[in-house]
Amino acid sequence: MSGFDDSDFVRLLEIIDQTEKERQSETAGNFPKSTSIDGYGDYSGNYDRVVSGLIFAGGNDDGDDINDGPNLIYGNVYIEDGIIREIEERRGSSMKSLNWIVPRFVNAHTHIGDTLIKDPPLGPDVTPYAYKRDLDSLVRPPNGLKHQFLSALTQEDAVSSMESAIWDMYQSGISVFADFREGGLNGVSALIEASKNASRDIHPVIFGRPTFPQSYAENGGSSSSDILTSHSFLDELRDLLETSDGIGVSGANDLDEYVLAKIAAKTQSKRRKLAIHAGEKDRSDIESALSLDPDLLIHMTHAENEDIKTAADNRIPIAVCVRSNLVTGVGLPPILNMLEAGIPVCIGTDNVMLNSPDMFEELHFLSKIYGISDAALFRMANLNGAEALGCRFTGSIEIGKKADMMVLNAKSLNLKHVKNPLAGFVRRAGVSDILGLV
Repeated sequence: MSGFDDSDFVRLLEIIDQTEKERQSETAGNFPKSTSIDGYGDYSGNYDRVVSGLIFAGGNDDGDDINDGPNLIYGNVYIEDGIIREIEERRGSSMKSLNWIVPRFVNAHTHIGDTLIKDPPLGPDVTPYAYKRDLDSLVRPPNGLKHQFLSALTQEDAVSSMESAIWDMYQSGISVFADFREGGLNGVSALIEASKNASRDIHPVIFGRPTFPQSYAENGGSSSSDILTSHSFLDELRDLLETSDGIGVSGANDLDEYVLAKIAAKTQSKRRKLAIHAGEKDRSDIESALSLDPDLLIHMTHAENEDIKTAADNRIPIAVCVRSNLVTGVGLPPILNMLEAGIPVCIGTDNVMLNSPDMFEELHFLSKIYGISDAALFRMANLNGAEALGCRFTGSIEIGKKADMMVLNAKSLNLKHVKNPLAGFVRRAGVSDILGLV
């Protein structure tokens, strides 16, 4: 009736029913085992579970060629204790399930703290039917709309709203997300609590951000000596480095260079990761950001060839957020030049208040705007992000890695008649095609 056979339709009904049960359960696990016909079944051998279908296997994470895509093989993935133990190739004609088995996404840059403002004014009206987009009025600390909103948000609302965002990301096939967490220790604590409440098989990488006195921001960072000798600032920075995965800096223009250098030195001495926004609105903060030797750069929308070369020479990954850049009107990053230089580019969805945290949508935009190859985009959406964030346990379907996979319905109205599954996944697949998560 719609491209489904009987087993697919039964499976879909089971998933809908189970999803509703999971929403109401604090201890809910993954989707249940069903019959072996749909690829989610119990297995009578020595493994906990077998998943069957067209496997997007490997990822060539030992190589540097961005165009080395996955190996598409029909077969079974055998799982034990949540780890991929064996990948068995079989003839396609002998398979009971031809659904696509794909690694879950790595969302390399998010701000989920602003989930409660999903329809912000994007700028002042300039005509009866248009507005002028203004990045600073939206997100620049300390007076941007986002920061005004966050400062008035209760801890309870912060936790509950981020919990819903985590649920959203989980259901859209994301296994890891890297969040820039504003609000100092309270902000980090809220995200940790939200992650626990969500009880989902999704891993947060938390980049904390120290709080600064209002006087510091108002003076343009001129009181750096006071900040660097402030026990409250140094204590908070120490505690953030103990409770989070690293520090996420809003931008080099927002802080004094000595404060930035102190933050970078402390972060690196604790073997935590330093991530920083750079080149989003213009190029003025890129050189300062690069001088900190960060572990991850965000945006680089206005990067020039010399900036790209420096990042490439130092093997600094870049997380691009194209839909966000389009919403705020700052331009488009030179991604093709980044890839040509050998930079490991990964993908983020940025602020929830600007866009849904939907990695399928990011892939669609990147494919259509830039014409990036399907293999390169596939790698940017999972393996590159996993490596950039230090999450080598995921990002590809390989023996020994965590079984972070999603199963897509190859017979859905959207994917039916696709001849090239890799192209279909990158350019066409969406959340509605997900049959279940493993």
